[in-house]
Amino acid sequence: MCKPFLTIDQQVDLLEARGVVTDQATPRILQREGYYSIVNGYKRPFIDDDATNAVGDDRYRKGTTFNDLYHLFDFDRSLRAMTFNRLIKAEATVRTAVAYCFAEAHRGHDDYLLQSNYCSKQEFVSYGKAEEDYASEISGLTFVLKKRREKSTADFIEHYRSEYGIVPIWVLCNDLTFGNIEHFFNLMKPADKRAVCRTIAESTGNLGSKMLGFFDVDTARVSLEALVKFRNICAHDERLYCAHVGDRKHIGYDKMVWMLERYLTRCEFYEFLGELTSLVRDYLKGNKVGGHLLSSLGFPEMVRKIDGRVAIMKERDGSSRSLL
Repeated sequence: MCKPFLTIDQQVDLLEARGVVTDQATPRILQREGYYSIVNGYKRPFIDDDATNAVGDDRYRKGTTFNDLYHLFDFDRSLRAMTFNRLIKAEATVRTAVAYCFAEAHRGHDDYLLQSNYCSKQEFVSYGKAEEDYASEISGLTFVLKKRREKSTADFIEHYRSEYGIVPIWVLCNDLTFGNIEHFFNLMKPADKRAVCRTIAESTGNLGSKMLGFFDVDTARVSLEALVKFRNICAHDERLYCAHVGDRKHIGYDKMVWMLERYLTRCEFYEFLGELTSLVRDYLKGNKVGGHLLSSLGFPEMVRKIDGRVAIMKERDGSSRSLL
């Protein structure tokens, strides 16, 4: 049964009837941000499960205020913004490396449409994939590439089609999604994948980093899957702070942060850590209920790990200036 439309005043009344303490700013916030986005999106940590089960609809823990929900909503919005900014930089790094390494190894303008230029069936299976999926994976990728080459309305694609009659991979890649790029990487030949990893490490200044270690293909494969999914969460304004991705949903935000490090320069990454630490600490200080919530999700431990990393970098750089 579809829920009925409620006016702003009725929304406030409903919150109060369910145990949420509101104030004079609540109607204005609901009018600007929307009941569904705030309440339905961020109510879960504040729900009293026993009371909810007893009455059949939402009941909140004693003392829960509307501001508790709104501050968590606002924290997550800020977290998405700063995270998305870094994820699109990582995306650009991967996109450039994939296009460059493939074009260097396969010089024909249409080589990206040839199955022979991707991994073999045996190599595909060695990556943990099912043999019966090989043909569909390759054909699925080349279908997307051919469609973008022939049908895309992006100005730069149309320019190459009309002026040169071809669309090289380093141009076409700019019209692919991060998910497409991940798919492309996963189907590249082993040597081409290794070249991509090396190129990423070189371009970010992380090649030979003792702290990060060697950037191998398996690390790239796992991290790219996570970064693509977190990037999409940010882009679609979905809940980020408690998101978990991966086959077993074992990669949370804290793990993603350290995966992201390989795809950013040191300056970019430490700037991100500084902003992230400030955001989390401000939230933990100002929101007692939210502080307990973020503690259960590992954010304080993440901040301690960041502080430890910064201390190492300060000692290495011989600087007394805090990076955070």
